[in-house]
Amino acid sequence: MQVPPTDVARMVAGRARLSELAVLFSPDAEAPAPLSPRARKALRERLFAETPLEALRRMWRAARMVLPRDGLAGCLRATEFMMREKSIGAEGLPDPARALSSPDGLCGVADELSVATIMDAYERALYPSGHLGPMKWWSPSLRAIATPRMLISRGGAANTGLRIAFDQNFEAALCDADRAQPTPPRLKWAFAELFDAGFAHAFDISLHSGERAGGGFGVAVGRVFVIEALHFRDPSARAGGIAALAQALEARGFQWIDAKRLTPELAADGFDGASRIDYQARLKRALAVEQVGAWSTPELAEAA
Repeated sequence: MQVPPTDVARMVAGRARLSELAVLFSPDAEAPAPLSPRARKALRERLFAETPLEALRRMWRAARMVLPRDGLAGCLRATEFMMREKSIGAEGLPDPARALSSPDGLCGVADELSVATIMDAYERALYPSGHLGPMKWWSPSLRAIATPRMLISRGGAANTGLRIAFDQNFEAALCDADRAQPTPPRLKWAFAELFDAGFAHAFDISLHSGERAGGGFGVAVGRVFVIEALHFRDPSARAGGIAALAQALEARGFQWIDAKRLTPELAADGFDGASRIDYQARLKRALAVEQVGAWSTPELAEAA
């Protein structure tokens, strides 16, 4: 059997480990989506396009989100930090240990967003984000993490009648996430490329009737699934939806689910806070094996 081109590129780039080879030939991988590369590119160009007015609206929404979180002083420090990084021409991925305490977790400028660079960043406990201003690398002092089992036990009684489907429409997942958290086109394209390479995955949570209850997308980093976006149409479905997602991820061998920055809402969902050093240690132990390629809907969808 031939290894898919995306996996060949990953091995050539020196990112695949010998222990990953069995996963590369996993029969669980789905066939590529029926859209041709040209049609998919055209779809993304249409969905990700942004007029100047839309860009201004996105930045306004981002400002309303960032200012309450970081405060005016934090935003000014972020601006000063980014200007200094630009002036010295900082290259490569930053050290998470030098992240600012205000705004919490800001590490450096994310000028390069190739698949290899972003995956290297995730493995170093960094992630890209740039709702306002230049793209940045972040590594919060406190990370929201949980084992799948913790989340299943927390919301297991509420997940009856929920289904999980993976990688049905990644572009729609990006656009849904943008409604809750403004995302620049450049970052949408970067996540889309991660999906093409087999590392990013969309998930849809629905009732047995077919009605959609929620969804989102994330990135598989070894045996850690980093949630980049998570939203629910009905708040009452949140506990069961998270438990259903956790059950599906546990079935795929994931050890940890990472929701990035810990918030009161995530704490109520069952996520705990791990210090940056603790998170890095857990992440290092979970990088032995990766699942590369599109995911099919798990057989235990009925139970999820």
